Amino acid sequence: MLSLFSTGVLINNANADEDLPNNAQNQPVQPKREGVWYKFETPLITLLFPAGGKKPILIWWYTNDSSQVYVLKFKGVIEYLTFDVPHYVRRHHADGPRIMERLEERFIGPKMGRMHSQLRQRIMERMKYMRQHVIGVYGLHPAFLPFSGGSWELEPPELVTKGNVSYWSFNFTLKNVPMPKFKFAEGNIQIRCRFYTTNATEIIDEDHSYTVAAGQLKFDFIVKNWEWNIDKLKPFLEELKEKYEINVPPHKTGLALWVNLASIRIEDLSQAEGELQNTNNVESMSQMQGAMVNNEYCPVNENKTANQDEDERPFQLTNRFRKHFRIRFARKERTLAGFLEFVPWARLLDENGSTVDYVNVTASYIAAGGHLRLFLCYPYFGNYTLEHDPTIGLASAPPIPQLVTPELLLILIGATIAIVVAVAAIKLRKKIVNVVS
Repeated sequence: MLSLFSTGVLINNANADEDLPNNAQNQPVQPKREGVWYKFETPLITLLFPAGGKKPILIWWYTNDSSQVYVLKFKGVIEYLTFDVPHYVRRHHADGPRIMERLEERFIGPKMGRMHSQLRQRIMERMKYMRQHVIGVYGLHPAFLPFSGGSWELEPPELVTKGNVSYWSFNFTLKNVPMPKFKFAEGNIQIRCRFYTTNATEIIDEDHSYTVAAGQLKFDFIVKNWEWNIDKLKPFLEELKEKYEINVPPHKTGLALWVNLASIRIEDLSQAEGELQNTNNVESMSQMQGAMVNNEYCPVNENKTANQDEDERPFQLTNRFRKHFRIRFARKERTLAGFLEFVPWARLLDENGSTVDYVNVTASYIAAGGHLRLFLCYPYFGNYTLEHDPTIGLASAPPIPQLVTPELLLILIGATIAIVVAVAAIKLRKKIVNVVS
């Protein structure tokens, strides 16, 4: 009995932070259409996503424990400048006025201070022309493309089987953008999802691969034919270099995927449906306290987005080319099961879909009051197609109920030792043993 009790205690502690077992799922589970949601329900994990493709959002929880419901909401993409730092900072948006502001402050202003007055006047007139005509008339697109501002098409779940590996495939594609300056994005942004029902090995190249566990969802974030604001200013930048010897580093810009991580109560799911009609905000219901990153606790209770002087903090990503980076939902006293994971690199594909290069991925975040704003940051990728493949899932099952506490176990062990010593002593005296007494 004592060995059984002690085993229960040890199992309870061991499962707290281990990855899910390899046989977490044994068979495909059919998705169900429930109102505005598609729902996967397996013995391990329950997953929801919009059935109508209104906008991409993923909700998941441990099937037998709905006390923690995890949310990943895709907010949009942001073009940003990297003259100062390689990660996203909101005050460095790559819209027309801010680009000109940064060029003047970083490159043009210091040079003009050493020029004679006529040359300075010529440059100032040229910059005025750029603001009024190139930026004002032709127009650069805004820095931020909100995903809720367009309509999305959902390719419904389809079971894919390849040998011993199977997964459900479904895709979100941005189909219509009413903002004229973002028309180029229509059909060119996709979130391609694979919800695995078996363990799988993702092959990167001849020398590298990694395993995705059953019950995890991997999504490929794909952007192609992106029109960069900085490219539209190329003639002006070349003129600065040739005529005035003002050299601006080319392509100092990037594209950030903005996602929000939140945690809600299961009873708030019905209210979360309003998110799909833009009549509600799922983050307003979030109970998230923090995130655990590389054994560092990052609280999100305080809303730091209201302070414009508060910059986004960079995550210290590993320099190892293909090592995974994991963000765990957390409370101050413990780490929770839900996670978002990604590798700090992304592929660049040519028009034939062949990989031509890999680029480093940076990341930054800011506490937003009950949820985390996360920015996955990709450097300038020109006319190539960008592909990055994060993963969501559950890192561990809820703890097994503790039938015997450690204190009670010590008492039982002490009592057992006392009985054994008493029985041995009495046997040595050859007396009848009354175990009850």
